[in-house]
Amino acid sequence: MQSSKLFKVWLSMQCQILGNVNAAILVKCSPENPQILAKWPTANIDDVVLGRAIAPVLEKQRLHLQLLEADEYVLGHPLIIDEQLWGVLVLRISLPDKKILPILLKSLKPGQFWLQFIMQSLTGDSPILQAAIENAAPALSDESTATVELPANSLPVAPVHQVPLNEVLNTSLLQLTASLLKENSLQETTITLVNLLAGLLQATRVSIGLLDVQRKKLQLEAVSFSANFDQRTQAMQVINEAMMEAIEQGVRIDCVAAEDPEQMRSTDTSMALIKQAHQQLLHTQQLHAVSSFLLRKDNKIIGALTIELDRRTALNTDQELLVQQAAHYAAAIIQLRQQATAGLWQGLKQRTVARLQRLLGQESWRRKLIIISAMVFVVALFVPLNYHLSADANLQTTEKYLVVSPQDAYLGTISARPGDQVKKGAVLAQLNDEDLRLERRKVASQAQQYRQTYDSALANSNRVEAAIANAQMDQANIQLQLLDQQLARTQLLAPSDGIVVSDDISQTRGAPVKQGDVLFEIATNQNYLVQLFVDERDIALVQAGQEGELKLSGLPTEIFNTRVKLVTPISEVREGRNYFRVELELIGDTSQKAVLRPGMTGTGKIGVGSRALGWIWFHDVWHWLRLSIW
Repeated sequence: MQSSKLFKVWLSMQCQILGNVNAAILVKCSPENPQILAKWPTANIDDVVLGRAIAPVLEKQRLHLQLLEADEYVLGHPLIIDEQLWGVLVLRISLPDKKILPILLKSLKPGQFWLQFIMQSLTGDSPILQAAIENAAPALSDESTATVELPANSLPVAPVHQVPLNEVLNTSLLQLTASLLKENSLQETTITLVNLLAGLLQATRVSIGLLDVQRKKLQLEAVSFSANFDQRTQAMQVINEAMMEAIEQGVRIDCVAAEDPEQMRSTDTSMALIKQAHQQLLHTQQLHAVSSFLLRKDNKIIGALTIELDRRTALNTDQELLVQQAAHYAAAIIQLRQQATAGLWQGLKQRTVARLQRLLGQESWRRKLIIISAMVFVVALFVPLNYHLSADANLQTTEKYLVVSPQDAYLGTISARPGDQVKKGAVLAQLNDEDLRLERRKVASQAQQYRQTYDSALANSNRVEAAIANAQMDQANIQLQLLDQQLARTQLLAPSDGIVVSDDISQTRGAPVKQGDVLFEIATNQNYLVQLFVDERDIALVQAGQEGELKLSGLPTEIFNTRVKLVTPISEVREGRNYFRVELELIGDTSQKAVLRPGMTGTGKIGVGSRALGWIWFHDVWHWLRLSIW
């Protein structure tokens, strides 16, 4: 019966795909009458040993693993079809390492899908399934059907309703499309496609390659039942060349061995095609037939499928129709996977190219407009314009005075704050002088004692004692003069008329200060100097005497004329870039100087001459390129 042969083919393929399988049986189960549908290999199978694994799977409806010998196990795997337990697959396998078991179980999932497909589309009239039966391995015979010695009598295979061919094809395509959509990546999608087609067509090998349009290169993506393959091998290179041969000619190519006259007569219409690569693949791999199908999306070729057959028959009409329809649906899914996995730059590039192709069609007014605009743009690049170099500016005064602490002391009263206008000699602050005054009283008392001692020595004509007392008295007077000077310096006075531009210290009363600490900074408001910070890439354009303009943030409506006074060799790092300091002086009308304040910031521009518009726009990029590729 054909159904049993199909089950034998399925079981044989699963055992070959999994590897390390010594024996296997496929059992359709019900709680009363389990029945063996197929076994592999057909001889020397211990049905009793394998049959013992069926009952635990039926009872618990989950995986069963039993150790027989060293590194040899019996694995009972439940087969779920339409969310119900349909049967059991029992394998006698060699597992040198139990870590291989999850990989083996994962490989069984596609097999369950094909078993479900067989159950849904099984019919004796189907040419596709008939071809699969006829191409099955000769070793599969009817002797592999037996009854397990478990519960009672075996149940015969349920009758299967015949299904029309179109419905079989539609079911196959629907199952294949659903399987491809379940995959999460492009690689998994292509592997599933070639494996399903190879199993359905009983092909020796099915390969898929995707075209990289930008590089005009074909990349071999997947080969049936080959998790890893080396594209550098001769076989893979010949397959790649066969795919490119079909892509370059834009048609499907079939190539059949010369010893089959009927197949040769059926392909006479395509003899004008170049088949050199296909013939080379046919002879090097000793095949009977090779067919390459194109993957198209929106009249655009995105890849090719190459099917290799080593049996005596090529693809029949129904199989060709199935592959063509499968390639049509798979191409759409593959393109979606490619777009999903494309990087940001690659996706933006593809969308830009597609948009340009829509805009710049033949006889398009947009195309003419863009060409005219491009010509105008190119001409404009050579138009000379006055170039003004812009940079950050800072307003400073030409004279500044620093008021420092004359000695170690404590801050007393603070009379000036930032922004105050002060006159020369005005008291800015008072240092605490209590310690100095106490010290002066002490020294003054000692000086009075030394004077009394000196007077007494003179009265007694004691010259030695009088000389000593006189010296001590002079020393005390000198100390008094020093203390008086220190007391006078406790008042900090303004050295000149100006404005206080230092930080506010009014909240630090009583704080200790060291000798030399800067307490106040007085800036005169007579003459101002503009500091411009020019990028080191543009500093060569600046020369003394060049004129420019200044606009301050605090006075946005006023424009001040300036002139370059000095290009200093002093540089500083600002925002990770190196800048040189350029000093400018204000020229022209000085009536607005009264509103200026030291520390104002803004933007300054220096006229450095005439330059082409293209140079003004792109000189920074050109300088960067010259420096980078040097």
